[in-house]
Amino acid sequence: LHHPSLCVYFWVTELFSTGDKVLGCDSIFLGRNTQLCSNLPALEVLPGGGWDNLHNIDMGRVMNLSYSQCQTTEDGVYLIPDEVFVIPQKVSGVETNSEIITSWLEQTSFTSKSINAEVSFCSVLNAKFSTESQRMKTHQVKECSVSSRVQVRNHLYTVKAYPDFTLDSRFARQAEEIADAIENNQTRQATYLSEKLILDYGTHVITSVDAGATLVQEDYLKMSYVSNSQSDVSSVSASAGLNFLNKVQFDIDSSTSHGTSETSSYQGNITYSLTESHGGALFYPGITLQKWQESTLNNLVAIDRSGLPIHYFFNPSTFPFLPVPTVNKMASSVRQAAEQYYKVNTIPGCVNPDSPNVNFQANVDDASCEGPVTNLSFGGVYQQCTPLTSDGNAICDETAQKNPATGDYSLERGYNHYECHRHCRKCGFLWLSTCCDQTCCNVNRVSQAKVETYWCSSTQKTPEYSGYLFGGLFGPGMQNPLTKSNNCPPNYFTQHFLSNGMMVCMSNDYEAGTRFSVPFAGFFSCQSGNPLAKAANLATPLQRVKIAVHFSQHLAAISDGCQILYCVQSGVFTGGQLMPIRLPPFTRPPVVSMIATMRVRVGETKMWRLAKPGEINQMASMFDTSSSQMSGGEKAGVAIGVMVLVALVIAGTVFIMKRRKRFSAIRLGREYEEINIILVVISVSKHYLKVTFYICLTANKHWNKSGIIVLLTLS
Repeated sequence: LHHPSLCVYFWVTELFSTGDKVLGCDSIFLGRNTQLCSNLPALEVLPGGGWDNLHNIDMGRVMNLSYSQCQTTEDGVYLIPDEVFVIPQKVSGVETNSEIITSWLEQTSFTSKSINAEVSFCSVLNAKFSTESQRMKTHQVKECSVSSRVQVRNHLYTVKAYPDFTLDSRFARQAEEIADAIENNQTRQATYLSEKLILDYGTHVITSVDAGATLVQEDYLKMSYVSNSQSDVSSVSASAGLNFLNKVQFDIDSSTSHGTSETSSYQGNITYSLTESHGGALFYPGITLQKWQESTLNNLVAIDRSGLPIHYFFNPSTFPFLPVPTVNKMASSVRQAAEQYYKVNTIPGCVNPDSPNVNFQANVDDASCEGPVTNLSFGGVYQQCTPLTSDGNAICDETAQKNPATGDYSLERGYNHYECHRHCRKCGFLWLSTCCDQTCCNVNRVSQAKVETYWCSSTQKTPEYSGYLFGGLFGPGMQNPLTKSNNCPPNYFTQHFLSNGMMVCMSNDYEAGTRFSVPFAGFFSCQSGNPLAKAANLATPLQRVKIAVHFSQHLAAISDGCQILYCVQSGVFTGGQLMPIRLPPFTRPPVVSMIATMRVRVGETKMWRLAKPGEINQMASMFDTSSSQMSGGEKAGVAIGVMVLVALVIAGTVFIMKRRKRFSAIRLGREYEEINIILVVISVSKHYLKVTFYICLTANKHWNKSGIIVLLTLS
């Protein structure tokens, strides 16, 4: 803590003149070669940005950008920031390659292959939610096709960031909020802010990019054509290359009868084709490869990216003003948030399109493609709610009704309550009276309740027509996969499930409801396993307490970062479109953030922490040295002292007036006959004691009144 001081800042704006041209702040900022730098275009393909490695999109900027050094590429074509350096590719040429991709699991991005190979998290999920991957998965699974891809790449520059680059101020500010929460032991707040950082800046930070352009053609071919005994993969790949070069009017000798027949056969088996230009001129029918290549220099994009996980950039060198243990905890919190992001979007299941158990939504193979059919019984669901505070019954009442409260197994709710309090104190003459004030303010309170959700099952043989039929579930932001709406099939009723408004559809009408039922194999979550799963028959440890064989898992809800999933027979809920990615944060912000707190600055750093009671008192006395309250005895002593002082003043006044009367009678005759103290008024306010006494003088039978006021501060 520091004593308050007065700081005066001066803002000076200067303009420098060179001849007839006035250079403003931009020109000054660029340094000496102002004219040269201002005429150069800035290189747009830069590292230092955040990157979401699950669906391959650029995120917020992590590296600060400044151009004070007026750096340019080696060929002098582009202006580059101070924090990067450029490696020119002095070998000219255009790379052309063709490949056959039989499974969407083998697909690699043509603009971010290197960073997708990074293995800090679950690398099998990298790029699985990208547009390229989902397009290939959809066509291959639904059309039973194989992909061929031909691409032309023109690589001009490699742009790398210096390891010690300066952080962007917005990113640093968001990171410091995480540090504040950690320093104040606000674990939930730190988790929430870390997940929000992943939402804003992604899972990785790009440290190197390849700048250039690429032209890609992607064809989807019938499986029968590729698996034909007369064709092998190499001949199909060659036909794909010839077909692409013919499309861009590349001058090659492909007019032989064999080449023409192979190309015609190839074109006849295409079910879907796409040609994309990344960088260079926009692709259009009739454009030549030469014309496209000539346009690449002025239309550069990133054709490959490399990077590191975002938590690597939380270290003592990037945050030197923070304690090292705090920085390490920040890195750990952000790493866990990224891992949670991967975990929530992991969908195990059968990924073999030839298997009857295929799960179209699955992105991780869990060896469930083979297995015997299992007959399992569903015994329904129920909930119990226990209030944890005196007002927690409100949550339990709502949970039991059709408007359930938001929460987890242990949930809390913050609300504002307007309260008034009466404060009384002694006041008036000699503090013999009582004065009361009424103070009203908003009071933040938290009501808590514990909701426990149970589902019932039987692992033994059950009688026929026992238990309930399962008809799907629905809730906020989620439709019933069976009905494609927020309701149940006919002859099904709803039952509350969890505390976030989820509804489970059940029926015991076996005659009318069987045709809408779905084979069901239990619920499980991060807190409890699935008793219906048979560990002995599962191949991977991941599934030992989760799903039974021949069944696939589906997400029901995410409650405070905890996934609640359910199992149904494979292939039932796996149609339609691919599910979109689930974005963080998955943790609810803490209710404690509603409460106003006092924070203090830690030394000369930028850290803030919660103030201790002693520090609050110290600050109060520092800024208001006169704010200490006097006790009742001290105030009484002051009052008595004031009255004695008043008596002395009156006595002195009487004595002086009598002497003046005696001397003035000799010179001027009698003017004053009598001195009377008519009234003494003492009034007390909150901080002041006001004493007023009036002296009346009789002169020639006329009354003259004079008043003397004594004002004393009692604060």
